[in-house]
Amino acid sequence: MGLAMESRGKLPLCIRGDALSEVQAFWGTEACGSHFVAAQRETLEFYENYRQFRYRTEWHIPLLVPFAEQKGRKVLEIGCGNGADGVMFARAGAEYTGVDITNAAIQATRTHFRAIGLKGTFQIENAERLSFSDESFDFVYSHGVLHHTPRPDSAFAQLHRVLKPGAKAVLMLYHKHSFNYYVRIMAYMRLRVLLRILSRAGRFGQDRAQLRDEPDGVRGKKDTSVWQIHYENFLRHGWSSLAAKNFVHHATDGPECPYAFVYTRASARKFFCNFSRVEMKVAHFPLRKYLRWIPLRAEKLLASRMGWYLFIYLTK
Repeated sequence: MGLAMESRGKLPLCIRGDALSEVQAFWGTEACGSHFVAAQRETLEFYENYRQFRYRTEWHIPLLVPFAEQKGRKVLEIGCGNGADGVMFARAGAEYTGVDITNAAIQATRTHFRAIGLKGTFQIENAERLSFSDESFDFVYSHGVLHHTPRPDSAFAQLHRVLKPGAKAVLMLYHKHSFNYYVRIMAYMRLRVLLRILSRAGRFGQDRAQLRDEPDGVRGKKDTSVWQIHYENFLRHGWSSLAAKNFVHHATDGPECPYAFVYTRASARKFFCNFSRVEMKVAHFPLRKYLRWIPLRAEKLLASRMGWYLFIYLTK
Protein backbone atom coordinates (compact mmCIF):
# COMPACT_ATOMS: atom_id res chain seq x y z
CA MET A 1 0.00 0.00 0.00
CA GLY A 2 3.00 2.30 0.15
CA LEU A 3 4.04 4.99 2.57
CA ALA A 4 0.66 6.68 2.53
CA MET A 5 -0.82 3.87 4.59
CA GLU A 6 1.87 4.18 7.27
CA SER A 7 -0.16 6.97 8.81
CA ARG A 8 -2.26 4.16 10.29
CA GLY A 9 0.68 2.28 11.72
CA LYS A 10 3.95 2.90 13.51
CA LEU A 11 4.94 6.51 13.98
CA PRO A 12 8.27 7.83 12.66
CA LEU A 13 11.24 7.11 14.87
CA CYS A 14 12.17 10.70 15.65
CA ILE A 15 8.89 11.54 17.41
CA ARG A 16 8.74 11.87 21.17
CA GLY A 17 5.73 12.82 23.26
CA ASP A 18 2.49 14.10 21.81
CA ALA A 19 2.60 13.87 18.01
CA LEU A 20 0.61 17.00 17.25
CA SER A 21 2.68 19.02 19.71
CA GLU A 22 5.79 18.00 17.80
CA VAL A 23 4.20 19.12 14.53
CA GLN A 24 3.08 22.40 16.06
CA ALA A 25 6.52 23.06 17.53
CA PHE A 26 8.33 22.48 14.24
CA TRP A 27 6.00 24.49 12.00
CA GLY A 28 5.36 27.14 14.65
CA THR A 29 8.86 28.63 14.46
CA GLU A 30 7.78 30.76 11.50
CA ALA A 31 5.03 30.87 8.89
CA CYS A 32 5.84 28.39 6.13
CA GLY A 33 8.07 29.82 3.41
CA SER A 34 9.22 32.90 5.33
CA HIS A 35 12.89 31.93 5.09
CA PHE A 36 12.78 32.38 1.30
CA VAL A 37 12.23 36.16 1.51
CA ALA A 38 14.82 38.63 2.80
CA ALA A 39 12.55 41.63 3.48
CA GLN A 40 11.53 42.55 7.03
CA ARG A 41 8.76 40.29 8.27
CA GLU A 42 5.15 41.47 8.61
CA THR A 43 5.56 44.40 6.22
CA LEU A 44 3.77 45.07 2.96
CA GLU A 45 7.10 44.70 1.14
CA PHE A 46 7.63 41.26 2.66
CA TYR A 47 4.21 39.97 1.64
CA GLU A 48 4.49 41.39 -1.88
CA ASN A 49 7.93 39.81 -2.27
CA TYR A 50 6.66 36.54 -0.88
CA ARG A 51 3.77 36.36 -3.36
CA GLN A 52 6.13 37.17 -6.22
CA PHE A 53 8.55 34.48 -5.09
CA ARG A 54 5.82 31.88 -4.62
CA TYR A 55 4.20 32.29 -8.02
CA ARG A 56 7.50 32.66 -9.84
CA THR A 57 8.88 29.45 -8.31
CA GLU A 58 5.57 27.57 -8.29
CA TRP A 59 4.07 29.05 -11.44
CA HIS A 60 1.75 26.06 -11.71
CA ILE A 61 -0.38 27.13 -8.71
CA PRO A 62 -2.44 29.83 -10.49
CA LEU A 63 -2.87 27.41 -13.40
CA LEU A 64 -4.00 24.42 -11.34
CA VAL A 65 -6.03 26.04 -8.55
CA PRO A 66 -9.42 27.53 -9.55
CA PHE A 67 -9.17 30.75 -7.55
CA ALA A 68 -11.40 32.79 -9.86
CA GLU A 69 -14.22 30.24 -9.69
CA GLN A 70 -14.74 30.79 -5.96
CA LYS A 71 -16.36 34.22 -6.15
CA GLY A 72 -19.16 34.43 -3.58
CA ARG A 73 -18.38 30.98 -2.18
CA LYS A 74 -17.35 29.96 1.33
CA VAL A 75 -13.74 28.77 1.02
CA LEU A 76 -11.74 26.96 3.68
CA GLU A 77 -7.96 26.74 3.41
CA ILE A 78 -6.37 24.15 5.69
CA GLY A 79 -2.83 25.33 6.39
CA CYS A 80 -2.68 28.99 5.44
CA GLY A 81 1.07 29.66 5.77
CA ASN A 82 1.82 33.28 4.91
CA GLY A 83 -1.59 33.75 3.31
CA ALA A 84 -0.52 34.09 -0.33
CA ASP A 85 -3.08 31.64 -1.70
CA GLY A 86 -5.68 33.00 0.71
CA VAL A 87 -5.17 36.43 -0.83
CA MET A 88 -5.82 34.92 -4.26
CA PHE A 89 -9.15 33.53 -3.06
CA ALA A 90 -10.16 36.75 -1.30
CA ARG A 91 -9.27 38.93 -4.28
CA ALA A 92 -11.42 36.64 -6.43
CA GLY A 93 -14.37 37.46 -4.16
CA ALA A 94 -14.47 34.36 -1.97
CA GLU A 95 -15.63 34.36 1.64
CA TYR A 96 -12.31 33.11 2.95
CA THR A 97 -11.50 31.19 6.13
CA GLY A 98 -7.89 30.23 6.78
CA VAL A 99 -6.91 27.74 9.48
CA ASP A 100 -3.58 26.42 10.68
CA ILE A 101 -2.21 24.46 13.62
CA THR A 102 0.27 27.26 14.41
CA ASN A 103 -0.25 30.76 15.71
CA ALA A 104 2.67 31.92 13.53
CA ALA A 105 0.75 31.14 10.35
CA ILE A 106 -2.52 32.60 11.62
CA GLN A 107 -0.86 35.87 12.62
CA ALA A 108 1.08 36.07 9.35
CA THR A 109 -2.03 35.52 7.24
CA ARG A 110 -4.08 37.99 9.28
CA THR A 111 -1.33 40.61 8.93
CA HIS A 112 -1.02 39.88 5.19
CA PHE A 113 -4.75 40.44 4.65
CA ARG A 114 -4.76 43.59 6.76
CA ALA A 115 -1.74 45.00 4.88
CA ILE A 116 -3.60 44.92 1.55
CA GLY A 117 -7.07 45.68 2.87
CA LEU A 118 -8.75 42.28 2.54
CA LYS A 119 -11.22 40.57 4.85
CA GLY A 120 -11.09 37.00 6.06
CA THR A 121 -11.50 34.73 9.05
CA PHE A 122 -8.42 33.15 10.63
CA GLN A 123 -8.25 30.63 13.45
CA ILE A 124 -6.09 27.89 14.91
CA GLU A 125 -7.42 24.43 14.06
CA ASN A 126 -6.30 20.81 14.13
CA ALA A 127 -6.91 19.41 10.64
CA GLU A 128 -7.70 16.03 12.15
CA ARG A 129 -10.54 17.51 14.26
CA LEU A 130 -11.96 20.59 12.60
CA SER A 131 -14.44 22.54 14.73
CA PHE A 132 -16.73 23.49 11.81
CA SER A 133 -20.20 22.03 11.37
CA ASP A 134 -20.94 19.41 8.74
CA GLU A 135 -21.37 20.73 5.20
CA SER A 136 -20.09 24.24 6.01
CA PHE A 137 -18.02 25.07 2.92
CA ASP A 138 -18.41 25.34 -0.84
CA PHE A 139 -14.72 24.71 -1.48
CA VAL A 140 -11.82 23.33 0.57
CA TYR A 141 -8.18 23.86 -0.36
CA SER A 142 -4.96 22.58 1.18
CA HIS A 143 -1.55 22.91 -0.42
CA GLY A 144 1.35 20.88 0.99
CA VAL A 145 -0.12 20.52 4.47
CA LEU A 146 -2.08 17.35 5.16
CA HIS A 147 0.87 15.04 4.53
CA HIS A 148 2.51 16.68 7.57
CA THR A 149 -0.15 15.67 10.09
CA PRO A 150 0.31 12.43 12.09
CA ARG A 151 -2.90 10.84 10.76
CA PRO A 152 -3.62 12.19 7.29
CA ASP A 153 -6.56 9.83 6.85
CA SER A 154 -8.34 11.59 9.73
CA ALA A 155 -7.74 14.95 8.05
CA PHE A 156 -9.07 13.64 4.73
CA ALA A 157 -12.24 12.50 6.51
CA GLN A 158 -12.66 15.95 8.05
CA LEU A 159 -12.26 17.57 4.65
CA HIS A 160 -15.10 15.42 3.33
CA ARG A 161 -17.27 16.16 6.37
CA VAL A 162 -17.13 19.97 6.13
CA LEU A 163 -17.79 20.08 2.37
CA LYS A 164 -21.33 20.68 1.15
CA PRO A 165 -22.86 18.00 -1.11
CA GLY A 166 -21.61 18.49 -4.65
CA ALA A 167 -18.85 20.84 -3.47
CA LYS A 168 -15.22 20.51 -4.54
CA ALA A 169 -11.80 20.40 -2.94
CA VAL A 170 -8.23 20.69 -4.18
CA LEU A 171 -5.29 19.46 -2.18
CA MET A 172 -1.63 18.91 -2.86
CA LEU A 173 0.31 16.02 -1.36
CA TYR A 174 3.90 14.94 -1.90
CA HIS A 175 4.29 12.58 -4.84
CA LYS A 176 6.26 9.39 -4.26
CA HIS A 177 6.81 8.54 -7.94
CA SER A 178 8.93 11.64 -8.46
CA PHE A 179 12.51 12.64 -9.21
CA ASN A 180 12.70 14.41 -5.86
CA TYR A 181 11.75 11.32 -3.87
CA TYR A 182 13.83 8.69 -5.63
CA VAL A 183 16.89 10.67 -6.73
CA ARG A 184 17.28 13.62 -4.37
CA ILE A 185 15.92 12.17 -1.12
CA MET A 186 16.41 8.40 -1.27
CA ALA A 187 19.67 8.44 -3.23
CA TYR A 188 21.60 11.71 -2.85
CA MET A 189 20.51 12.77 0.63
CA ARG A 190 20.77 9.33 2.20
CA LEU A 191 24.21 8.82 0.66
CA ARG A 192 25.38 12.15 2.04
CA VAL A 193 24.07 11.28 5.51
CA LEU A 194 25.74 7.86 5.29
CA LEU A 195 29.08 9.48 4.46
CA ARG A 196 28.64 11.78 7.45
CA ILE A 197 27.97 8.76 9.67
CA LEU A 198 30.99 6.86 8.36
CA SER A 199 33.21 9.89 8.89
CA ARG A 200 32.41 9.68 12.61
CA ALA A 201 32.90 5.91 12.94
CA GLY A 202 34.46 5.05 16.28
CA ARG A 203 33.22 8.25 17.89
CA PHE A 204 29.50 7.49 18.15
CA GLY A 205 29.65 7.10 21.93
CA GLN A 206 31.23 10.46 22.63
CA ASP A 207 28.94 12.14 20.10
CA ARG A 208 25.86 10.66 21.79
CA ALA A 209 27.04 12.08 25.12
CA GLN A 210 26.95 15.58 23.61
CA LEU A 211 23.45 15.39 22.12
CA ARG A 212 21.14 18.27 23.03
CA ASP A 213 17.37 18.07 23.54
CA GLU A 214 16.69 21.53 22.13
CA PRO A 215 15.75 21.60 18.43
CA ASP A 216 17.87 23.66 16.05
CA GLY A 217 14.83 24.93 14.15
CA VAL A 218 16.43 24.37 10.74
CA ARG A 219 13.95 24.58 7.87
CA GLY A 220 14.49 23.35 4.35
CA LYS A 221 17.54 21.50 3.03
CA LYS A 222 20.10 24.15 2.11
CA ASP A 223 21.55 24.96 5.53
CA THR A 224 24.75 22.92 5.96
CA SER A 225 23.72 22.07 9.53
CA VAL A 226 21.04 19.69 8.20
CA TRP A 227 23.68 16.98 7.79
CA GLN A 228 24.72 17.25 11.41
CA ILE A 229 21.08 16.99 12.51
CA HIS A 230 20.58 13.94 10.31
CA TYR A 231 23.65 12.44 11.95
CA GLU A 232 22.14 13.17 15.37
CA ASN A 233 18.96 11.39 14.27
CA PHE A 234 21.16 8.39 13.54
CA LEU A 235 22.79 8.62 16.98
CA ARG A 236 19.37 8.57 18.62
CA HIS A 237 17.74 5.85 16.55
CA GLY A 238 20.45 3.84 14.83
CA TRP A 239 20.56 2.51 11.29
CA SER A 240 16.77 2.31 11.04
CA SER A 241 16.75 6.11 10.76
CA LEU A 242 18.00 5.61 7.20
CA ALA A 243 15.15 3.25 6.27
CA ALA A 244 13.01 4.85 3.57
CA LYS A 245 9.84 4.81 5.70
CA ASN A 246 11.63 6.82 8.41
CA PHE A 247 14.13 8.94 6.47
CA VAL A 248 11.52 10.55 4.20
CA HIS A 249 9.85 12.35 7.11
CA HIS A 250 13.03 14.25 7.88
CA ALA A 251 14.28 14.88 4.34
CA THR A 252 11.56 17.06 2.84
CA ASP A 253 11.19 20.27 4.86
CA GLY A 254 13.98 19.92 7.39
CA PRO A 255 15.66 17.13 9.40
CA GLU A 256 13.54 17.91 12.45
CA CYS A 257 10.23 17.75 10.56
CA PRO A 258 8.16 15.08 12.37
CA TYR A 259 6.02 13.88 9.45
CA ALA A 260 6.08 14.04 5.68
CA PHE A 261 4.11 11.23 4.07
CA VAL A 262 4.37 10.62 0.33
CA TYR A 263 1.73 9.19 -1.99
CA THR A 264 1.38 7.47 -5.30
CA ARG A 265 -1.76 8.06 -7.34
CA ALA A 266 -3.00 4.61 -6.36
CA SER A 267 -2.29 4.92 -2.63
CA ALA A 268 -3.87 8.38 -2.47
CA ARG A 269 -6.99 7.29 -4.32
CA LYS A 270 -7.79 4.72 -1.60
CA PHE A 271 -8.38 7.52 0.88
CA PHE A 272 -10.99 9.28 -1.27
CA CYS A 273 -13.37 6.51 -2.26
CA ASN A 274 -16.22 8.37 -0.51
CA PHE A 275 -16.00 11.20 -3.07
CA SER A 276 -18.06 10.99 -6.23
CA ARG A 277 -15.18 12.14 -8.41
CA VAL A 278 -11.39 12.02 -7.99
CA GLU A 279 -8.89 13.42 -10.51
CA MET A 280 -5.13 13.93 -10.19
CA LYS A 281 -2.37 15.93 -11.79
CA VAL A 282 1.38 15.99 -11.14
CA ALA A 283 3.37 19.24 -11.02
CA HIS A 284 6.53 20.97 -9.77
CA PHE A 285 9.87 20.08 -11.25
CA PRO A 286 11.69 23.42 -10.81
CA LEU A 287 14.45 22.72 -13.32
CA ARG A 288 14.60 26.31 -14.57
CA LYS A 289 15.38 27.48 -11.06
CA TYR A 290 18.85 26.03 -11.62
CA LEU A 291 19.11 25.91 -15.43
CA ARG A 292 17.43 29.04 -16.74
CA TRP A 293 18.18 28.18 -20.34
CA ILE A 294 15.82 25.18 -20.18
CA PRO A 295 12.59 25.93 -22.13
CA LEU A 296 9.47 26.22 -19.99
CA ARG A 297 7.75 23.57 -22.09
CA ALA A 298 10.50 21.09 -21.15
CA GLU A 299 9.99 21.82 -17.45
CA LYS A 300 6.22 21.42 -17.85
CA LEU A 301 6.69 18.06 -19.55
CA LEU A 302 9.01 16.74 -16.84
CA ALA A 303 6.81 18.15 -14.08
CA SER A 304 3.74 16.37 -15.43
CA ARG A 305 5.56 13.04 -15.20
CA MET A 306 8.11 13.25 -12.40
CA GLY A 307 6.93 16.25 -10.37
CA TRP A 308 7.03 16.40 -6.58
CA TYR A 309 3.45 17.67 -6.16
CA LEU A 310 0.39 15.47 -6.55
CA PHE A 311 -2.68 17.67 -7.01
CA ILE A 312 -5.94 15.91 -6.15
CA TYR A 313 -9.29 17.28 -7.36
CA LEU A 314 -12.28 16.02 -5.39
CA THR A 315 -16.03 16.35 -5.77
CA LYS A 316 -18.26 15.30 -2.91
